[in-house]
Amino acid sequence: MKDDSILEPLKMFNSKFKQLQHENGEKYFEELVKESKIDVNANWETIKKYKNEFEQGQYYEKKEGSVRGIKILLVIVGIAALISGLAMAFSGIKSSSALFIVLGIAIFALGIFSFVAVFTKINKIIEERKRKKEEFYKKASDLKVIAYNQMAPLNSLYDYYMTSEIIEHTSPLIQLDDIFDADKYEYLHEKFNLGEVTDPNTSVNYVVSGSIVGNPFVIVNTFNMQMVQKVYTGSIVIHWTTIERSKNGTRTVHHSQTLTASVTKPAPDYYYDTRLIYGCDAAPNLSFGHEPTNINGMNERQLEKYVKRETKKLEEKEEKATKNGENFTVMANNEFDALFNGDDRDNEVEFRLLFTPLAQKNMLDLLKSKVPYGDDFYFYKHKKLNYIISSHSQNFDYNPDMSIFHHFDVDEAKKNFVEFNDEYYQSLYFDLAPLLAIPSYQQIKTQEYIYNTPYRANITSYEHESLANRFDKDLLKHPESSTNLIIKTKFDAKNGKSDQVTIEAHSFKAVKQTTVVSKLGGDGRMHAVPVVWYEYIPIVKNTLMEAKNTKLRKNEYLKEKNNSEFSQFMSQYSKNNAIIYERGLFSVLLDKELDENSSLKFNSLLARKGEKE
Repeated sequence: MKDDSILEPLKMFNSKFKQLQHENGEKYFEELVKESKIDVNANWETIKKYKNEFEQGQYYEKKEGSVRGIKILLVIVGIAALISGLAMAFSGIKSSSALFIVLGIAIFALGIFSFVAVFTKINKIIEERKRKKEEFYKKASDLKVIAYNQMAPLNSLYDYYMTSEIIEHTSPLIQLDDIFDADKYEYLHEKFNLGEVTDPNTSVNYVVSGSIVGNPFVIVNTFNMQMVQKVYTGSIVIHWTTIERSKNGTRTVHHSQTLTASVTKPAPDYYYDTRLIYGCDAAPNLSFGHEPTNINGMNERQLEKYVKRETKKLEEKEEKATKNGENFTVMANNEFDALFNGDDRDNEVEFRLLFTPLAQKNMLDLLKSKVPYGDDFYFYKHKKLNYIISSHSQNFDYNPDMSIFHHFDVDEAKKNFVEFNDEYYQSLYFDLAPLLAIPSYQQIKTQEYIYNTPYRANITSYEHESLANRFDKDLLKHPESSTNLIIKTKFDAKNGKSDQVTIEAHSFKAVKQTTVVSKLGGDGRMHAVPVVWYEYIPIVKNTLMEAKNTKLRKNEYLKEKNNSEFSQFMSQYSKNNAIIYERGLFSVLLDKELDENSSLKFNSLLARKGEKE
């Protein structure tokens, strides 16, 4: 049996997987091109013409811009010449200076000439170059439409599962699922104690699940709200007078001062968070935490000093723990202990069983590497669950819309497709790398869990919220909403193979308020300074959603969607024809709750042969 273990993750990425992923992406794209049956040569020819016309348009746009610059210069020169010429001529008349009069008339004539040149010559040149620019851009635009039509069969093939297939060819150890289904959730919940996202201030924006040697992981991207203290300021300008006396008498002095006041009030703040959660039976009683260091910017000497300093702290902690009868022992590998800094570990034996010499070496390689990311991750282990929160994953979308691949140029389409999948693999790989660095996590396969109780719904709450977040927020938000939305979902009922769900769109209504603050002015008096601020009042709007797992690929979905039965149902029951399809999941916003008959109709939609209700 082939061994797909990744025993040295950093080394294997650089020596094998990085290039292999790139090659697999290129091969996959070429297969897509063959399947689409697009005429590549015809597209090349169209793109060649398009680029030529577009470049000509750019050429005349620059030419038009340069002439416009000359026009502006001539207008400025003309205005200046007219004004200075008149001024000089009048000055000559007053002083009876013939020279000034002649020069003034000459300069004035120059101004007239500038305007004549602008209106008789320059404007015509501008209009001609503008006409040519628009002509070439129009030809380029028409060719672009032709190119898009040539690429349409290929653009229609892009689907969510393609990236996972490429990754599986690169490193079979890493498996990605189509969706985070009920079985995978129950596995993580019952076996590893993963819970649902019940925090009312956190919404699941998207979720991606997978496994390493049968051990499950899930990447959860959430949209979060927290209340912060916001400072509002207001100001007024005060005026007063004072009398000053001197030997020459008295004088009135006018004073002014800006008085500024502030108030601090709670306001909502929103942010995204991405984390990878991995379940494994290895070291089941161990918990610890690692937080990123700043070592990637250090040279060898600085790193050596850092290790010595941190080692001293760990030795002091060990000494203190011994005195207090606590269990903490410094690792023999001081460099690992100092740089990984998992000094909050609560089980010394399991920590050492997990971090074997090879695991320590692998982790040090990751921590000290400067590319691609270095030590940019938080690594928290709580019993059987491991959490990886990396800086690089906060800026990457693991669940993109397939339209990002659509292009009119087959060469650019290939470049975009391959580069995206390279980046996807790299980002995912280095989210998993701290786990892959530990051989035990690949050697221990969790025993299959037998579910005693089936999940209450057809689709997990994670996927319910992910689907709800795909809809246009204007359809979900309260009419008085002034802020972003936190989307929560409530499972209502299981209607055959579909779920009835209530979407709860939580937001705030901003109500303008004014607080008057007394401030002492320079005039010795107290002044009322009004400070405008906003009170944020929680509001919520509920919307019904029906969702099902069609298990259809995109091309199958598009075919089924075009039948009359589908259109008839949507026109009768959907709200604003709001429907979402992604990763085989389908959802629709409803104007009203479905009855038994309409539920049967919904379940018959987008069903594979043999699955019709």
